[in-house]
Amino acid sequence: MPYISSSDGRREALRRGESALTAGELNYQIFYTVKHYYPLDEAKNWMEGYMYIEETIKKFVTQFLGNKPNYQRYNDMTGALVRCYAEIKRRSNIEVDILLNILTSYNKEIDKYEDTKIISNGDVE
Repeated sequence: MPYISSSDGRREALRRGESALTAGELNYQIFYTVKHYYPLDEAKNWMEGYMYIEETIKKFVTQFLGNKPNYQRYNDMTGALVRCYAEIKRRSNIEVDILLNILTSYNKEIDKYEDTKIISNGDVE
């Protein structure tokens, strides 16, 4: 779990929705969003909270990937989602499947990217 320094203003910038520059910053944004907005009890509007988290995390991921994603960005994004899922489960014993759902929602996009690279660079021998 990455820890973003609290002394340089970066945490606040990430919480305001500024684009994550690294996988660690993306992980911080995701973890913070889930920690502070995941509906844990019935008193909250569960579906509304779930949809807010999904939309917010997708926005962070889209910003992180940028207009021209590459292998490193896709790899960093998937790693951030998986590690964040595991850390939330470890700390809270909550399975936040929304993170895995977001991850799998990118499969077709990543597959298309991989197929393009196979054509342009050749496949693994």
